[in-house]
Amino acid sequence: MSLLRNEPLDWQSNPETSYIPVYHKGSLVGFFKQEYVNEILYFLNEEEVLKKALKKACADLLKKTGGDITKVNYLVQKYIKVSERPKYGSRAIALLLQERQKELDLNNQEFVKFCDTFKISPTELNSIYAGEPIDDSLLAPISRVLGITRERVQEVRDGVEAQKST
Repeated sequence: MSLLRNEPLDWQSNPETSYIPVYHKGSLVGFFKQEYVNEILYFLNEEEVLKKALKKACADLLKKTGGDITKVNYLVQKYIKVSERPKYGSRAIALLLQERQKELDLNNQEFVKFCDTFKISPTELNSIYAGEPIDDSLLAPISRVLGITRERVQEVRDGVEAQKST
């Protein structure tokens, strides 16, 4: 890592053993094989740096907007949540459609026409991308566009939790 620091890294190891102990802020957290430890530590330390940067950015944003500085952690969690890949709901379906468009190497206009041939109108497609609820009548056309089963599209739309309760 090319970061200049005056403090020790949060994640460290001791390379003198075949299974290398890994420490977080001085406490032993586990053992890894040498061939994996450098990559793991690099990733974990980068994640810590990014979390600290996000927290500082959120604090700066709250200060500049006159917001409540005690809400920093709430704002950090909010940004993390909207940045994660959606697992279910309209946003997840929209992401699958975007990935399908890339997979087919179609521009926006071509993809809209492609979806229209499978009975997803441009208006319905825009509604999906806007995060509006997806009607049951669109499950089959979406499944044909994505090349997955109608049931799988419904699982993605409704989420795992909803499927377990039915």
